[in-house]
Amino acid sequence: MQRFYLPPSDFSGDYASCQDKKLVSQIAKVLRAKEGDRFFIFNNLGGEYLAQLIKLDSNCAEFLLLDKRDDDKELKTKIIIYQSLLKSDKLDLILQKLAEIGVYAVVPVVSDRCVVREVSPAKRKRYGEIIKEAIEQCGGTRLMEFGNLVNFHEAINWCSQQEGDKLISWEKEIDNNFKSEINNKIIHIFVGPEGGYEDEEIEGAKALGLKTVGLGKRILRAETATIFVASVLAMSGK
Repeated sequence: MQRFYLPPSDFSGDYASCQDKKLVSQIAKVLRAKEGDRFFIFNNLGGEYLAQLIKLDSNCAEFLLLDKRDDDKELKTKIIIYQSLLKSDKLDLILQKLAEIGVYAVVPVVSDRCVVREVSPAKRKRYGEIIKEAIEQCGGTRLMEFGNLVNFHEAINWCSQQEGDKLISWEKEIDNNFKSEINNKIIHIFVGPEGGYEDEEIEGAKALGLKTVGLGKRILRAETATIFVASVLAMSGK
């Protein structure tokens, strides 16, 4: 059964009303839905609703909420990934997969070796659509957060003040495996850009209490490293 995200403002009592023309058009022209058809919809507040389409025109789709399912499909461990910006469209893939896995939030970071150093409004909008579509597809009930862009030093300073495990992946770390450093249900982990971090960045992170962790004996591409980290943490969360 098709699933949609609708913002909380679209909900009122036992009804939900969607005026997003793109979604209304998808329901009418792509799915060829008709009154009486049923869908699952969620609003990022927990759970999802079985909803029946009761009105559809070119401007609006209205639903009657028949039942709410509170089964929790989100991870018990809150994973926050601090992702250095990458070239090309690699971040598109990363955000899609992290949303599917159940990562809580991604914080975009500009570190010294980043070639890309900004997130345009158009890219931010596209990233939001990628996350939303991934959650609709995978059965999640909460949209992964995509934070404001920060530089590396701001990010490690902010992270150092948060609760939970604070880790930074580093290809030169051979003693600490990132799985062995997990002791809490909140995990902050940094993943660098193509070429990794500068030694000075690592030293700055360690000075603020972040632990360097290795990801195995092989050197992984930046996008592979992020998806690998999220997958292992999701499966081994406490």
